[in-house]
Amino acid sequence: MIKKPIVLATLSVLFSALSHADTLGVYAGTGNWKPEFKGNFQDGTTQIGLGSGTNSLNIEEKNQTNFYIALEHPIPFLPNFKLATLDLESGGSGTFNQVVNFGGQNFTINDTLVSSFDLSHQDFVFYYELLDNWVNLDLGLTLRKFDGFVTLTSQNNASDTATETFDETIPMLYGKARFDLPLTGLSFNADINYISASGDTVTDTAFYVGYETSVGLGIEGGVRTFSLEVDDANDLSADLDFEGAFVHVTFHF
Repeated sequence: MIKKPIVLATLSVLFSALSHADTLGVYAGTGNWKPEFKGNFQDGTTQIGLGSGTNSLNIEEKNQTNFYIALEHPIPFLPNFKLATLDLESGGSGTFNQVVNFGGQNFTINDTLVSSFDLSHQDFVFYYELLDNWVNLDLGLTLRKFDGFVTLTSQNNASDTATETFDETIPMLYGKARFDLPLTGLSFNADINYISASGDTVTDTAFYVGYETSVGLGIEGGVRTFSLEVDDANDLSADLDFEGAFVHVTFHF
């Protein structure tokens, strides 16, 4: 997985920045994201798909709840902070025409496997505000903490079950750009978290339109894409993609 020296190197660059917010501000939002589950994961010799089709789990699309709160301040050198959480969990079932080896458990040919899938995580974001006018630019570092798992259980024999965990904290470069349309309350936004190292790549992007009233209450909506490619993390390899529309209710004061 991605190594700690990357975190230290990135922090050293960020902490050299001099830009900061002019006033104290708090930004918060909550809402739903409904992604399509695509890709596959592997533990042992068997590749298991998330979507529909042969040898796949047919993971159900469902609304995923997320929340964020960010604090921006005028103190030089000290980065702003954002905390974000995302529920990313679902389940499904599929029949496999081959022996499935997962978590040390062998499931028989033509067995129907019921799954629980969870990649929920928390983001701890440290960033600097480099531009703060009708064009806004934030750059920083995200520490994304996963505490996820995949569980497979035989529908034919409930005692045949296996779980693999995904417990990782991944550092990513963070950037956000916002373009305000003066006197309208409207904005166009782009968020990105990205890292690629040691054969692992994580990409999380969101493109959306926002509207904020004069009292700070607002709404934003757009499309978010999250891709995770890891090799042998806690004995689990994965090439996963999640993409779908989202909507948030926001408040700024």
